[in-house]
Amino acid sequence: MPTKPSKPHDEFFKATFGRLDIALDYLQNMLPATLQQDLDLSKLERVNGSFVSPALQEYFSDVVYQSPLKIGKQSAVLSFIFEHKSKPEPRPHLQLLRYMLDAWTEQLHQNNKKLNPIIPILVYHGKQGWKKRNFDSYFGKKLPESILPFLPGFDYIFTHVTDMSDEQILELGTGLLINTFLMLKHIHDPDFIMQNAELIFINLTEPHSQQDFIVLVLAYFYKNSQLAKEKIHRFIQKLPKTLNKTAMSTYDMILAEGIEIGIERERQRLEEELLQMEKELLLRAEEERLRTDKTILYLYQIDQKTPAEIALIVSKDLAYIETLISNSAEENIADN
Repeated sequence: MPTKPSKPHDEFFKATFGRLDIALDYLQNMLPATLQQDLDLSKLERVNGSFVSPALQEYFSDVVYQSPLKIGKQSAVLSFIFEHKSKPEPRPHLQLLRYMLDAWTEQLHQNNKKLNPIIPILVYHGKQGWKKRNFDSYFGKKLPESILPFLPGFDYIFTHVTDMSDEQILELGTGLLINTFLMLKHIHDPDFIMQNAELIFINLTEPHSQQDFIVLVLAYFYKNSQLAKEKIHRFIQKLPKTLNKTAMSTYDMILAEGIEIGIERERQRLEEELLQMEKELLLRAEEERLRTDKTILYLYQIDQKTPAEIALIVSKDLAYIETLISNSAEENIADN
């Protein structure tokens, strides 16, 4: 059984929405018409770099695109921010605002005289419902109108993939966005994916041109389904013949990756055990040395034995005993 990744959905989102064709397909389908009229999406490009601070990395995938406006020289930065926690975020504006402030601060550090507007985009596919609400609702229902001008006011594009019907997703066109959304929506129900492979892989029965994407979708399913090997094999056998070979080789790859991870974890465990054993041995050796030193000093100071006699009794080197006695005498003089 493949090992489940620590951030199972983040990797898939970055890889899919990191593709220009999928991002463009999303924007053309999901952005308000009035906003699309002002953007020149034909010049959409992905922006390298990250605006996510370490404190926000657990929340954001940080896939950023930039599109120029049709009028003027200003650019709009489109930030894709993927939400994949087990529960919806009750106040997403706060996280989005931190992200936007970090991005604008970075723009200023780059000596930009003008700040680029940011359009936050949040895609959610969790099991629980998520009702989008305005920022001012965080402060209660009876907030006086006079207070509202002093609150931050911004919106974000929100797509609740789980809430979309399969028919609605299929209406988005024939691009890879529909396969991405279908997999995101049904990833929590592996039995559905196994029984409806023709839906999940629609328009992908000729894999040559989309080989990398097909591998990506299959790997996402394998890593997160946690299905027994026998079930996976039955699923692969039900796939169209054009996908069968790719599906099998991808599973073998993921399985090998899981084995490698298991081997690496076992190696780390053994190293930790060995390190702990070494620490315990050093501790016991130090405790034994202290006991021996106390015995030597007792024999010398109380029993008045000579260093040579003590060496025979404790089976220690004469030079060691003489050095210990000398150091002890110096410490007593210093204390007095």
